[in-house]
This record gives sequence, C-alpha cells and structure tokens, in this order.
Amino acid sequence: MNQMTTVGAGGAVATTSGYDPFAAYGQEAAAGSGNFLKFSKGEWLLGQNGDELELGHRFVANMGELSIGWIRWGDGKPQERRMGLLPQGFRPETRDALGYMDQALWETDKEGKPVDPWTMTNELPLVDLSTGEQVTFSASSKGGIGGIGNLCKAYGREYRLKGDLVPVIELQRDSYMHPVYKKTYVPVLNIVDWIENSGVPSADEREEKPEPEPAAKAKAATGGRTRF
Repeated sequence: MNQMTTVGAGGAVATTSGYDPFAAYGQEAAAGSGNFLKFSKGEWLLGQNGDELELGHRFVANMGELSIGWIRWGDGKPQERRMGLLPQGFRPETRDALGYMDQALWETDKEGKPVDPWTMTNELPLVDLSTGEQVTFSASSKGGIGGIGNLCKAYGREYRLKGDLVPVIELQRDSYMHPVYKKTYVPVLNIVDWIENSGVPSADEREEKPEPEPAAKAKAATGGRTRF
C-alpha cells in the first residue's frame, strides 16, 4: 500500500472531527484490490492484460462506495490519493490547493508537452453478474467521468423508490465527432435492472459450490449473504 496515500482530504462529511476512520480504511483497503475495468478507444478492457469485454456485459454497481477525487501520478504509478466517498458528502479540493504547480517539474508526454501529475478520478466498485468477480471501473477522462455522472443521474432518480435493491448496469458505448480526433467513443453505463442485495453473486461461493440447477438459481436470488 502506498505510504503517501491521503484519504478523505477536502470535505468528507463524517464524524464531528471531520475524520471518518471507517471510510478512510475502506478506501485504503479497496484502492489496491481486484481488477480494474477501463474504457479505451471504444473498448471495455479488464485487468492488466486488457481482456476485452463484449458490449452488454452486466455488473452490479456498488453506488454506496463510489469514490471521487484526485490521484497524483509519477513514474507511471500513483504516488498520492486524495479520494473520498461521494455518498458521504466528500468534496474534492480545487486543483490549485494540491500543489505541484511548477510545470517545469512535470513529466512530459510523447510530444514533449508537460503533463499535470494530478488527475481527477472516479472509481466505482462493481461485481460481475455472471462470475461474482469484484472489479473497479476507474475513470479519469472527460468521457469516463461523464459516463459515471450520467449513471449517477439515473440512479438518483430511482434509488429512493427501490428500497434495498441494487442496480444492474450494462456496458455500452456512444460516439461523437471530435473536430480533431474525428469519431470518438465514450462509455455508457445503463441501468437495466434492480435486484435484491442478497442476490448479488459471490466469487467465493461459486468456487465452493457446484453450479446449481435453474430452479435453484431462482431460489438463490431471494436469499444468501448481503454483498453491499
């Protein structure tokens, strides 16, 4: 775990002292675990090998642990995190409050242009609906953050009416014509269903138990352990 990590800086709404040890530990523990899902050049890619997922692949979204904030990069690795949980009221700091403003000290891209070490990032925990694998969709591009923003809008319109149900999302994409880069793809995360929290699959349970018959699957959807 990166010792330089800072969690909850900015404006977390938590205890009277302003520090929530549960949120801080949860953010630290989740930061380096599981595979990361990313969207690149119109494709959904999973893990370090960039395994492509087909459009329409479904996940259960853990909206209660959506993290937003800043990550500082150096030598191709995250050096510092200023992330917090959106549902707890976390408000990221402004860029000028983070330091590292001297562009002469920034790393450069392939064209020799300085690259800001701080990147605004959203991280959304997901569970694969078919395997129970836990992954994190990490978005730092304008299109990626916009995709999570649109998901939040759709979720915000319905979740109060859904009780303990959690949203099932489907991986899709859209495109637009950029004046320089021409056809540009953006990620889309559509809510296609809502299911019981206890019905979210667990990878551990799938490994320990044989594949159930169709009737048993239907029964399991209303029971089992709570995931979120």
